[in-house]
Amino acid sequence: MPELPPEFYTPTQEGGEVYAGDLARNRRAENVADEEADADADAEPPHKFDAPLVPFYTPHGEGPFGAVDPFLYRSIGYRKFRDEVTAIRESLPDSLEFFATYDLAELKQRRWLTRYCIKKEQGQMPDWQQVILEKVGFNWVRGRKSVPQRARAAPRVNFEAAWTQAYQALHAVCADAPDATMAMVALLQADEVHYAWLRKQVMAIRNDKMKSGRRERLQALPFDFEAVLANRSFTQWRKRFRAYVAGELENAERWAGVQCRAKQAEKLSPWRIAVLNAVDFDWSIDFALTGPGSAGCGVNQVERMEARWRVKLEEYLALEALHGKPLSTQLAEAKPLRPWLSRMRQKYKKGNLRPELIAEFEARGLVFSGVDSRQQMLDHKWDRLFAKLEKFKEHFGHVRVPSSFHDDPELGIWVVRQRERMTHGDLKGAKLARFEAIGIERSRAHSLRRHAKVHISVWLKTFRQIRALLKKEYGGQMPPIGHFSEKHRAWFKRQRDKIRAGELEAWQLKELDAIGFDPDSLPEPPPQVDWGERMERLRRFAKENGHTRVTRSCPDRKLGAFVERVRLRKRKGELSAEQLRKLRELDFSFEPFREISPAWMRQYELLKDYHGAEGNCQVPRNYPPNQGLAEFVAQEKQRGRKGLHLAEHIRLLDALDFQWSGGRPVAKDC
Repeated sequence: MPELPPEFYTPTQEGGEVYAGDLARNRRAENVADEEADADADAEPPHKFDAPLVPFYTPHGEGPFGAVDPFLYRSIGYRKFRDEVTAIRESLPDSLEFFATYDLAELKQRRWLTRYCIKKEQGQMPDWQQVILEKVGFNWVRGRKSVPQRARAAPRVNFEAAWTQAYQALHAVCADAPDATMAMVALLQADEVHYAWLRKQVMAIRNDKMKSGRRERLQALPFDFEAVLANRSFTQWRKRFRAYVAGELENAERWAGVQCRAKQAEKLSPWRIAVLNAVDFDWSIDFALTGPGSAGCGVNQVERMEARWRVKLEEYLALEALHGKPLSTQLAEAKPLRPWLSRMRQKYKKGNLRPELIAEFEARGLVFSGVDSRQQMLDHKWDRLFAKLEKFKEHFGHVRVPSSFHDDPELGIWVVRQRERMTHGDLKGAKLARFEAIGIERSRAHSLRRHAKVHISVWLKTFRQIRALLKKEYGGQMPPIGHFSEKHRAWFKRQRDKIRAGELEAWQLKELDAIGFDPDSLPEPPPQVDWGERMERLRRFAKENGHTRVTRSCPDRKLGAFVERVRLRKRKGELSAEQLRKLRELDFSFEPFREISPAWMRQYELLKDYHGAEGNCQVPRNYPPNQGLAEFVAQEKQRGRKGLHLAEHIRLLDALDFQWSGGRPVAKDC
């Protein structure tokens, strides 16, 4: 090798010379070593779910599967993916070595793993992501968990044997009684399990669900079964009888008095008298309610009861003084008094109250008749709403209150109902005279049409919004119309048209003048659409696209609005014969929702090709070659169940032996 010039050599510290190329190569190696050392110094401790780490500049394929270099290891994307996978693993129990998507509780995590399953199936997933997911135990299974086969059904219960066993147990409880009376006492004191079973049989007989043979066996019990069946208060009486015999009944004297009074009035059942005699019931004490001159503890009991009634009356009168008379029972504070008031009115109706007590309570203002109380309450409400109607007329100058009156919805609905009552002749007397005096007439078709012209509620609502806006933004002055929103500009234009047509009331004109509204200052409406120019646009669209189905997403917004207006005028019958002829020449679609769209036909052609290749239309739900076709098949089955197909849709799909879900559908245009 020839000797190089001196400039290619660099002197060393030892006094010798070295080739410059070798020196540069050595410096690059030292820089790489320094970078690796810095990376090792800055790197965090290795994680148990990390992918294998290889040195810088390792050729592809020489490292282990899924290996990453320090640059990728320190990247945000790598750490974010690893942390997400670690969080998923920590949310699962340690006993679960391998898991699938359906093992996760959160829907967001299940969808996140499902996306990586799809990327792996399509071969678009990096190796290092696959390594991390397999380290945490993911088995690449997505979808729903397989349902195990149903276990063998439990042996069928022999209901007849169970019924017979319960019947024999109840029969044994009453079998030792010497007569029917003691058998009834044994039933009253029997265990709740036996009585609950007997009660079920009684309910079955009352509902006509008992077999004749079983009823005959029940009638053969030692006690009087027909008495139990006929007495609907048997359960309540049994409960109090058991407590009385055990000495645990709180108002024992009162209950005993009720039995005495019922026996004296010959209203106590013979079997109850026999049962009470069997337990040595004392019939000698007089508990009858005979008034102030009666002797015995019954008089004291009546006095205590009437004292409680007077306390309740004081509470009722206090609420009336606070909330007005008559007191509404729907009031929350009056809810505890409803049972007492109902009980007092029932006793009054049955004649179980002393005349002196009735006179005392009526003198203090209690209305015993529920019908009179309700009528008094309705009259009070009627007077209150009629006073509101008078204020309405004073403000607006008329009584045409709309049913949707924004300021007072209750008043609007009430006036409509009173008009209906006048029409049917249900409003009579003084109320009818007051309505006629204020100016309300019976409902007629003509008056209803006139009433529909003025929507006071909506008009006032919008007017007050504009007035508040003027006061807040413009100091109460009317700015140019362009300063308002599109909604308010449209409202002003409607008022201009109504003023020119003479459809506004005098008070509405007065309100508009107060805010400085000038109808002549508004811009005139734009000229009518040029039919010939729009038809020329439609011809160009049909020539370019092969159809006239202009959608809302069409760039030519004016053409889309023209097409919608044409269809509306066709439904109203406002198109001339010449216009219809020109539209039909372009094969214009007047009802696009009753015709097959080109997009549907494109999907149908793809399905037809699939049928020719596979011999059926059962496209799998997960069909990577054309997932859109799989979605199309699923949607068609769903639309068939809902009856959204046209007859032509069904005919074309039946030609391909399409497998419907839930039977062949019915067309909506049949």
